[in-house]
Amino acid sequence: MKKIIKFLSSLKLTAILVILLVAIMLTGGFLTRWDSIYYGFKEMNNLITLDWFLNHQSHNTAILIWFVVLCATAVLFGINMVLCSFDNLLRVSIKRKNLKNITLFVVHIVFVIILSMHALVLVIGYKQGGIVLTENETYKLKDGYELKLEEIKFIDNKALLKGDKKSHRLEMTLDSFHYKENYAKLTLYKDNKEIVRGEAYIFQPIFGEGFQITLDKFIMDKKTKQPAVIITVGKNPLTWIFFVFYGLGIITMLAYLVVRWKFQITRSK
Repeated sequence: MKKIIKFLSSLKLTAILVILLVAIMLTGGFLTRWDSIYYGFKEMNNLITLDWFLNHQSHNTAILIWFVVLCATAVLFGINMVLCSFDNLLRVSIKRKNLKNITLFVVHIVFVIILSMHALVLVIGYKQGGIVLTENETYKLKDGYELKLEEIKFIDNKALLKGDKKSHRLEMTLDSFHYKENYAKLTLYKDNKEIVRGEAYIFQPIFGEGFQITLDKFIMDKKTKQPAVIITVGKNPLTWIFFVFYGLGIITMLAYLVVRWKFQITRSK
């Protein structure tokens, strides 16, 4: 048992798992060369991952295998981080009692928490993506919520919206597409009562009442030949906790680098 724990907490396993995770992610990117897999990943991204997985009968087999391998590797990586933190770093911190080792231990704990929250986000909350709306159109969400598109402002050349779905983002350069001026004015209702209203821009979602309403892209509506939008609506109780711990992660990492730098200066004297 001790040998198993020692292996699971080893830096050798950490290196192997990091290489595997990078390889798996690159493989996922490569698989999108096939349209069926590309749109399968898009479908996966439109829902909370657990909701997507429970409807696995309709999914591409290659994506399911890729996802299971990714999850298994990520779980092993999480176990490795936890055991490495407590079996190695905590022991060294208690034994040597210096600021460098204590800071490194804290960095690991913060990132273990961030990794745990990533796992929780896969199974809790609400997400509905791929919502296509034209002006004055309403989309019914669950639990009595409705999303209405009040107005679209698109000042650029509409020809940009006529490309195929995989390539038209590449054509939207900073010169041809004005991210800060094109927007969608949206209103979220609960039982016909307005609860959130705002203007969503690319890279600038609307936040309110725990919801995040994201403008994914502008498209051309085939019927009206006018701009339409694709929207994602999400609600997750961990959103703001994520921001806090990501901030803590950056702060603790910077603190560790400063402590390590001072430690090296002290040793060189």
